[in-house]
Amino acid sequence: MRIIVKSLLLISFLVSCSTTTEESRYRNTENLERPPIVTSSSPAREQRIVDNSSISKKKDSTGLGADVYLSTPGQLNIKQPFDEAWDTLNRALKQGDMKITDHERDKGHLYVNYGSSGFFDKAFSFLKDGHKESNYLVSVAEAGDETLITVKMSNATEQGKSSGDQDGYYDAPVDASEELLNILYKIIRDDLVGK
Repeated sequence: MRIIVKSLLLISFLVSCSTTTEESRYRNTENLERPPIVTSSSPAREQRIVDNSSISKKKDSTGLGADVYLSTPGQLNIKQPFDEAWDTLNRALKQGDMKITDHERDKGHLYVNYGSSGFFDKAFSFLKDGHKESNYLVSVAEAGDETLITVKMSNATEQGKSSGDQDGYYDAPVDASEELLNILYKIIRDDLVGK
């Protein structure tokens, strides 16, 4: 019974709230927009135009793709002039969390501190006094319309300065220059974030 009473009260409330004034602008449809009338010169035959053009695919905003490749072992090629490749390489090193310790742009040299990330290095890192990093020389050289990048381990005196020469004890670093070059290649090709 309560439900019926509530329903009747609700209906009466809604009816009382409705507007009773009728405006003429809602009855007159003359000013509404009407579709245009299309006339055809030849009603028997309709001509259709087919668009075969294609929209060029937008280049992804990450990575250079085919503009970077590994040519000979230990050599990375970037299809960019020296200045652009220098900036690309710096962004890749920063994105890969590699520390640039020094640079000589006029010679095309970047000095990078990098620790190997092999399985055994990670698995047994708790036995070491911390993560041992080595110094590498990343060379950037212009070769026509491309830029060549090579990586080699710095000499032993530079390694001793930062690699843990403590109390006359020197840990010989492992050469991971090929690994570093491959990591740079993958970052620049696939994951490099735009400028």
